[in-house]
Amino acid sequence: MTDRIAIVDPGSFILPYDFQLVKALAERGQGVDFYGSTTRYNGEFLEAMRALPGVVVRARAISSTVTSRWRGAVAYVMQLATLLWHARRYDTVNLQFSGFWPVEWLVLALLRRQFVFTVHNAVPHGFAQLQHGPTLRLARLARALVFVSDATRDDFMHRYGDAFRAKSSVLQHGLLPVVPQACVVPYTAHAPLRSLVFWSTVKPYKGVELFGELAQSEAVRQRGLSLAVYGAWAAELQGLRQELAGRGVAIHDGYLDPAQLLGLLGQDAVFLLPYQRASQSGAMYALLSHGRLFICSDVGDLGAFMRRHGLEGLLLKDRSAASVVKCLAFLDAHRSAVAEAFNRAQQALRWDRLLAEAGQAYGAR
Repeated sequence: MTDRIAIVDPGSFILPYDFQLVKALAERGQGVDFYGSTTRYNGEFLEAMRALPGVVVRARAISSTVTSRWRGAVAYVMQLATLLWHARRYDTVNLQFSGFWPVEWLVLALLRRQFVFTVHNAVPHGFAQLQHGPTLRLARLARALVFVSDATRDDFMHRYGDAFRAKSSVLQHGLLPVVPQACVVPYTAHAPLRSLVFWSTVKPYKGVELFGELAQSEAVRQRGLSLAVYGAWAAELQGLRQELAGRGVAIHDGYLDPAQLLGLLGQDAVFLLPYQRASQSGAMYALLSHGRLFICSDVGDLGAFMRRHGLEGLLLKDRSAASVVKCLAFLDAHRSAVAEAFNRAQQALRWDRLLAEAGQAYGAR
């Protein structure tokens, strides 16, 4: 057995995250095999990963963005067979996201001494029950659990019990540039603010209905701020989409390509994350990486992040226009201090630093 690590994300569900983790591992001299999927979106991260030293990418057409469900399932079974064939190469087999748990469970049962399970969410988004059976089975099987935030770990322990704590660690979610080679953009205190923007996939739990109230707020209107929502909308929210558009909110329904994303993240905007619930937000770590100001709800890792870095004044007290206006007033009064706090957060959440401080599940080098 060599000391290589296998990172498994069957549908390339979180490819920007995968890339940053693999890059940080490679930069400290770690050999990595990445098992994922070709994908319609974020494919540039897959290509950039291939160029990293000591990294082998094993990608098949698994994602629903590039193939049918049944073809993707067959391809994933073949992918897991390849993983099993090469298993002697790996000290660690790290599953980032579950794709087809019955087959995963069979394969990873054979690799349980190597199996590390990264938990991004204690239960899937929109799951109504306390415990998610497939997540519980994989957690029991793993030799180690890695959580991407303290909030996720705490939620998991609440749902499944403290018996898992002994084999658990937290590797805090790090900066998440929207293109592979993007540099961290420092915060400044001088740019004028012209808009309030939501950017992410638009799903019921993300609280985008708040933009309807903002569109009717005289205080927002007096500030001269335009309102916009960027991201692909869930089918069940089309009524809300039409309602917001009718109130003057600019709607950009769909995924943004890299050039469009960089254009959006270059705007003089305050980004609003009014989530009703969330463990953590990839969008937040992308905004942080690109030097964008944001206001968010006090839920999960979002609230913990703001408090940890002295930015409580940008936390919504509730999901109301009045709370948004109060956060904007705080920003007006403390612009330099806010920029300094965000810059410190950027330094704290560099991947090399996070991995050095809390990457024990991947082995010390």
